Amino acid sequence: MEINIPKVGDILTGTVVRVTQEEVLVDVGYMFEGTIYKNHLTSKKIADANELFKIGDEIKAKVTKISHGDNNNILLLSRLDLEKIAIRDKYKDELLINSNVLAKVKRLNPGGIELDYHSIELFLPNSLIDISELNAEQKQALVGQDLLVKIIEIRKERGKDKFIVNRKQLLFDDLKAQEKTELKALVVGEVVKGIVSNITDFGAFVKLSDHLEGLIHISELSQYHIKHVTDVLSIGDEVTAKLIKISGKRVSLSMKALQENPWNVFLEKYKVGDKVTGTVVKKMQFGMLLEIEREISGLLNRFDYSWDPQDNLAGKVEVGSLIEVEITSINPAKQQFTLSKKHLQYNPWADLKLKVGELVSATVKSFVEKGAIVEIAEVEGFLPIGEIQDDRVNRMEDVLKIGDVLTVEVLSFFAKEWKLVVSLKRVQEKKNRKEYETQLKENVSS
Repeated sequence: MEINIPKVGDILTGTVVRVTQEEVLVDVGYMFEGTIYKNHLTSKKIADANELFKIGDEIKAKVTKISHGDNNNILLLSRLDLEKIAIRDKYKDELLINSNVLAKVKRLNPGGIELDYHSIELFLPNSLIDISELNAEQKQALVGQDLLVKIIEIRKERGKDKFIVNRKQLLFDDLKAQEKTELKALVVGEVVKGIVSNITDFGAFVKLSDHLEGLIHISELSQYHIKHVTDVLSIGDEVTAKLIKISGKRVSLSMKALQENPWNVFLEKYKVGDKVTGTVVKKMQFGMLLEIEREISGLLNRFDYSWDPQDNLAGKVEVGSLIEVEITSINPAKQQFTLSKKHLQYNPWADLKLKVGELVSATVKSFVEKGAIVEIAEVEGFLPIGEIQDDRVNRMEDVLKIGDVLTVEVLSFFAKEWKLVVSLKRVQEKKNRKEYETQLKENVSS
């Protein structure tokens, strides 16, 4: 009878003839029994080989070592490879395209990560590990961990199936699902809190939850004009804002909506007739804008500069100058109000009633090139050089002195324009005419 001599790697089927705590002896039809040590019976940890087999059990094993001699016959068997194959065959059917499996990270290689799924090797390329790129330290931290991956490709390499998996897609899908859940919990109009995570020229991004951010546009930072976002916020600041819009996954927030409107504050604080101090913020042809409160400006029309129509207030002040004025009107609907400086001053011309031809008393105040300035009832009038006397006057000082009190006749009077022109010559002419007429009557009577 020819005896087949087993070789290393052969798979033999035999019968258990002896079982101890540490080993199992198997009759495989050879000259001597094969031995399977406890740690080669299964990959699982067991305390006693009797837990798995008993005498008479049929067993299949792989030859790992064989030698024979006079006193040294060795036939070592192992079931580990067969167990791996059985497990692989069992779970291989689960590895279908688009199926998700939980696998353990075995090792890293330059191209990605090698994972083990019930003794079946899976490969996870570097580009498919995570949503964001991981550094070497972060990748190393994954070794030994169980990762949920998706089978995306099965290749044939050297007669074996190579399973390519994707973790990035699962993380992305999970992120989207969590974003959707968190987004559903938000309600337009509610007040939320968050931490400023990023600042751009157009606004600030605020982290509202683990996966959601909202944007506060620069126009929604304050009720006042903001030039730079960093004037108001810094990264890491905690903010409270109102949720004003949700469009898709874009969340719009407003800090301004929680602040009191400056115009309403102005209306509560001021009323028509109040005396206020404003800062000149803009000079125009028809007037000036005065800021009374921050970014709340009213119009000071040029006709309200002064009762004196010749007074050029705009020429006396610059942008930034302070002017005391009175609020003369407020239009809440248009958010506009007007101001007046002249209403804080007494108008001496308002009560002055003069008629052309009327004789009034005047005091010489000063001399100008073409006449003299005279004071009449607390206002200033003009006495032209040609209205002083009939004879030519070259120098005012030759005929008048400062402080002289004169009786003059009103030639013209325009109270609104602050214009009053008088004549000394006409008073003298009337006086001379009266004296002449009196003398003439006496002569006629005689």
